[in-house]
Amino acid sequence: MTSALALLPLAVVISAALVILLLEAVWGKSARKPMGSIALVFLAAGALACIKSWNKGYAYFGGRLSLDNLSLVLIGLLLLSTLMVVLISLKYVEIRSLPAAEFYALLLLALAGGMVMVSSSSLLIIFLGLEILSVSSYVLAGLHFRDPKSAEAAAKYFLLGSLSSAFLVFGMAWLYGASRSLDISGVAAALRGDAELGLEAWAGFGLVAVAFAFKVALVPFHMWTPDVYEGAPTPATAFFSAAPKVAGFAVLIRVLAALGGPGDRGGPLVLVLSGLAVLTMLVGTLAALRQSNLKRLLAYSSIAHAGYITVGLLAEDYAGVLFYLAAYLFMGVGAFAAAAALSGEDQERLELDDLAGLGFKYPWLGISLSVFALSLAGFPPLAGFLGKFTIFSSAVRQGLVPLAVIGVLTSVVSVFFYLKIIVCLYMREPSGEVTLAQENPALLLVLFLCLLGVFQLGLNPGNILALVRMAAAGL
Repeated sequence: MTSALALLPLAVVISAALVILLLEAVWGKSARKPMGSIALVFLAAGALACIKSWNKGYAYFGGRLSLDNLSLVLIGLLLLSTLMVVLISLKYVEIRSLPAAEFYALLLLALAGGMVMVSSSSLLIIFLGLEILSVSSYVLAGLHFRDPKSAEAAAKYFLLGSLSSAFLVFGMAWLYGASRSLDISGVAAALRGDAELGLEAWAGFGLVAVAFAFKVALVPFHMWTPDVYEGAPTPATAFFSAAPKVAGFAVLIRVLAALGGPGDRGGPLVLVLSGLAVLTMLVGTLAALRQSNLKRLLAYSSIAHAGYITVGLLAEDYAGVLFYLAAYLFMGVGAFAAAAALSGEDQERLELDDLAGLGFKYPWLGISLSVFALSLAGFPPLAGFLGKFTIFSSAVRQGLVPLAVIGVLTSVVSVFFYLKIIVCLYMREPSGEVTLAQENPALLLVLFLCLLGVFQLGLNPGNILALVRMAAAGL
């Protein structure tokens, strides 16, 4: 149904960013403290708009921007991740002396870009959303003005991200030449009707795939991830771990669904995606074994999890992919929330040695980080186990047994570096005194919400599974 209400959640988020910037300009430093609260109010309003739009099928711009159930579920994940990032940052921004208005405005604009990506069926509009998300993320990564690592992270993210955007534009040009359309459905229809796909089509597919492989950190387009995760402010890193993955995989889901799936097991698209999935699982897992920094370890972990999600795409289990994205949101954001608790005024104590003995000194931190590590490793009855089980069982049913076996083996190997976190928390003597800020109720709330999500999705996933299956059915 064509209605301007399709723009309502997006308009709420953009309005929030503009209000924050205007208040900063009018009131100056005196307006900085309530910035986070203002962002939370608008995010709650955006979530309410999404709930009211369920099953309504609102669309705008000739159907190129729609609020179908799939879009609403994905936007809900983006809003939830951003809301938790804002809660994490309330104390962090103050401790690290970050510019509050700029931080929250950029975060909301990045969210708006992700919302455009997940709700659009046109490659051109998806590109606009991707650029809004990317440019905002580049600046977020460099907001630690006095930290050389933050500047390095922003520079690397900008240079490599700009290159991936160029690949996307060039790929869109090739696809338009092959199909005379930039709508996903039009491109897919033209290509399905052409038994002998020419150079234009395959070149376009390849270039577009490279752009989104960069965004979701598939090997060999992952090189930016550990440096950006380490150098960026920890709340921004929490956002990077969840939002770009949701947006990037949402586009891949729509493209593959429009094509009728990846194709035959011996087809070129399946072979390419299988190769990317295998490389991503292997490189992400093996590289994480050598890491001594918590944020870099979680960065390589996120790369490996992108490989697992790609297996779900190949198995055409789009509901399973949505469930895995929801589970990873709670695991990833929760882990980085625990990492944010380690931040001091002068530096972020994120080496694994800094965790020594903290499990007993700060039980809330030790228990939370341990649960998230075990869930990322795939231990039952946590969300990570059910997410992996869902995707790997779908791969076996589709005859992708080698991919499932590699996924299980890399999950087993990953147990080593996840347990290394727990060993540091509880089985090593501290080398120095580490004191954490105790009065941070917003961060404790995020840890509680993420723990609740990890246990809820692992023990009682019925409601969320029904929701994602209903959303995926629209494909």
